[in-house]
Amino acid sequence: MPFWLRLISLLAVVLLCTAAGLYGYRWWNRPVTLTLAVGSIDGEAANAMSAIASQLVSDGASVRLKVIDTGTAIEAGKLFAAGNVDLAAVRGDVGDLSKAQAIVVLSHVTVLLVAPPGSNIDSIDKIKGRTVGVLGGEANAKIVEVLNNAYDLTATRRCLET
Repeated sequence: MPFWLRLISLLAVVLLCTAAGLYGYRWWNRPVTLTLAVGSIDGEAANAMSAIASQLVSDGASVRLKVIDTGTAIEAGKLFAAGNVDLAAVRGDVGDLSKAQAIVVLSHVTVLLVAPPGSNIDSIDKIKGRTVGVLGGEANAKIVEVLNNAYDLTATRRCLET
């Protein structure tokens, strides 16, 4: 084999090994993309998660988020329970989350009971026998149930879910 052919063969092998090494390095260090289901009536949950996903990209993090806006937290929980997404931003009492594990607590939500101005309702006991409107009915059904059980409101329960 002539010298020039041996030299070209050696260079080809070196280039091939270098290309394979670079490809392997890029493949090994590629970011992992996780799908995240979010849902809120006002769309703020999707905006917040999209901002976090953008920040992960700009920081060059090894994890990327693909945000899927489902419109409601219940739908996000259903997608997670069905195994269609990797993560879900939902409350712990919404949907079937038997396989879920909390990795980040985004907020601790409180229950707000509002009475019209000038009303004589100043305690939960005075709600008995009255009609109560509940925002996000299906999502807040467990909270209504807990309040009904804790304050014995079930006897006169009339709940309007909106």
